[in-house]
Amino acid sequence: MVSRFKDIPCILRGTEGLFPPDMPILTAYNEIALKSKYVRSTLERRLAAQIEYALRRAGYGEVRARRQFGRIIIDGTPSEAAAIVAGVFGVVHAIPAEETGSGIDEVVALAVKVAGDILKEGSTFAVRPKVVGEHPYGSRDIAVKAGAAINEAYKGRGVRVNLTSPDVKVGIEVRDKDAYVYSKVLNGVGGLPYGSQGRAVSLFSGGIDSPVATWLVMKRGVEVYPLFMDQTPYVGESYLRRAEEAFGGIARYAPSEGFALYSAPMGRIMERILESPEPRFTCILCKRSMYRIAEEFCKYKRAKAVVTGESLGQVASQTLDNLYVLDSAVNIPVFRPLIGLDKVEIEDRARDIGTYSLTAHRVEGCKAVPSTPATRSRIEKMEVLEAHLGIIDLCQGAAKEITRLHLG
Repeated sequence: MVSRFKDIPCILRGTEGLFPPDMPILTAYNEIALKSKYVRSTLERRLAAQIEYALRRAGYGEVRARRQFGRIIIDGTPSEAAAIVAGVFGVVHAIPAEETGSGIDEVVALAVKVAGDILKEGSTFAVRPKVVGEHPYGSRDIAVKAGAAINEAYKGRGVRVNLTSPDVKVGIEVRDKDAYVYSKVLNGVGGLPYGSQGRAVSLFSGGIDSPVATWLVMKRGVEVYPLFMDQTPYVGESYLRRAEEAFGGIARYAPSEGFALYSAPMGRIMERILESPEPRFTCILCKRSMYRIAEEFCKYKRAKAVVTGESLGQVASQTLDNLYVLDSAVNIPVFRPLIGLDKVEIEDRARDIGTYSLTAHRVEGCKAVPSTPATRSRIEKMEVLEAHLGIIDLCQGAAKEITRLHLG
């Protein structure tokens, strides 16, 4: 089996070689467990299917995800695949583990073996057990017996128990007739299974902000259609290339076929906007046009929201006054996941998800931006200008010309 670590997002890199091969992977989720029985089962099935898809896409061939209470267990992959599992929305932890029977002596023997692989001279350790189902022993029984056995087996190394801040944690989960022992836990991206919470269209410029906003909504289980607004000839080719690269950065998180980048032509709209007698409103008219095109695309894709990368007060068009005016252009919710974050916080998140290096380089910016853009606007004023310029009809026409650029 060939490892595909080059395809793993930045937050998951550095895990190569941490685990021995051929170990089942325990997958832990969080808020899914709080749902009703029916919803929980539905989300678990979706999550299991998306984990299998992500692993197959990464080149791991035949895999199987089986559900147990509170866990999804992956069989048929090498343990290094835990990094792929951790990158699937809904996964809180991916845990490569060694498996044995549920007899307490078997569990203790495996715990001693796992501890011996990682305990160094003078290391401290703790046993963290969890017992699910009916067994003739409890978590405390395992903790005491396994802890004593590990201490005795490796006393020559000078190891000792430290329950507060150990150097090594030996995790044990006993589930029905099986038990799993592990020492490494990979943090997952969390959230909810992709596509479980409806659909949205994301305004996707390819700058630092829009991929992060798109990723955050995807993390909450929304199926997203990224929509690039092609303002040619008022932007250069580098603008589109950056958007394509940024799209590739988030496409690896979409555990389903058909994830694509779309493009809407805005050149004619920009040309008309630049004929406005009040150029200071150029950016507001432009953004309202983008919203309208996205709303039309939502109707086509049966989506129920528009997602943007706007952050309050970051630029002139993102003041509260102007955001209020922008929202009035459409009759659909506008989600702004970044609204309360500053630029540094957004850049940090972009680095975490692996899109910063794809989006931070300079491109030829929009040539239509006025020298003194308005920080305040009024709905009535924008409607008068739009009627005068015939903007609404142009937006409807542009929405009909949306094309698909790339598949993820």
